[in-house]
Amino acid sequence: MAPRAALLLVTLLALACADGGDNSGNPFSSSAPGTASIGETGQTATTTSPTSSATDPALPACGDDSCDDDESCLICPADCGPCEPSCGDLLCSGAEDCHSCPGDCGPCPSYCGDDTCDPMESCFNCQPDCGPCGIKCGDDDCAASEDCEACPADCGACPAGCGDMQCGGDETCKTCPQDCGACPPACGDNQCNGDETCKTCQQDCGACQPVCGDAACNGDETCKTCQQDCLAQCTACACKDPPDPQNFTNVCHWPPKTNGCPPTQPGGYCDPNGDGSYADADWVKGYNEYNDKCG
Repeated sequence: MAPRAALLLVTLLALACADGGDNSGNPFSSSAPGTASIGETGQTATTTSPTSSATDPALPACGDDSCDDDESCLICPADCGPCEPSCGDLLCSGAEDCHSCPGDCGPCPSYCGDDTCDPMESCFNCQPDCGPCGIKCGDDDCAASEDCEACPADCGACPAGCGDMQCGGDETCKTCPQDCGACPPACGDNQCNGDETCKTCQQDCGACQPVCGDAACNGDETCKTCQQDCLAQCTACACKDPPDPQNFTNVCHWPPKTNGCPPTQPGGYCDPNGDGSYADADWVKGYNEYNDKCG
């Protein structure tokens, strides 16, 4: 090919490239990333990388009125409802009390008659729990069962003439039993003998067992089980005024001096000494009373 003709051909190819054509006369197609060209029709189709415009569903939340798998009565009572009371959940609730669940409600306060001689009790203030006080020679008390012969340390030496088989002068059964004979049974000699009974000498014979008809509302007696003794407490559970607070199972849960609630008044079994404290309350009786009249 002649040099001139070759130069002309190169020029034409350069112009074709500048106009976007190829050596076949078809235009070049330039596609941006993510597009495809359809050369036969001269049309272009655009493809894009897949993306999602849909909004992800909201995660479960406490308060959406649905108790989901990861929710419970402990972490979301609004959706799942309150947990059922159970002993050991650290809440004193439902029918729990110091008797049925001391772990949640705490131990029941001690009281005279609970068969336990607690530190604040003794034979002097609570014989039912601690028993009668013992008599010991040398305690500076000439008890009924002691005399000058058996315990001169407490009763003194026997008087002169004691032993002459005559009970005279200042001799008595205590100062000279050899002459005057043994003293008859006496309340306080630590022996339940003679005509002594639990009613006439509790010190020697112990407390009487509660019985319906003994004119004392004691033991496990309530208005329901012994109206004869407990008539003063036969009320229609006036302790519910003010309204019965939740989780109460014992009359002694109400405050001291609750109006219309005799057990809470000074001298009642919830406050027997009237000091405004229920430390000495009869909680067993309070529980039975509640279930009889208020349950």
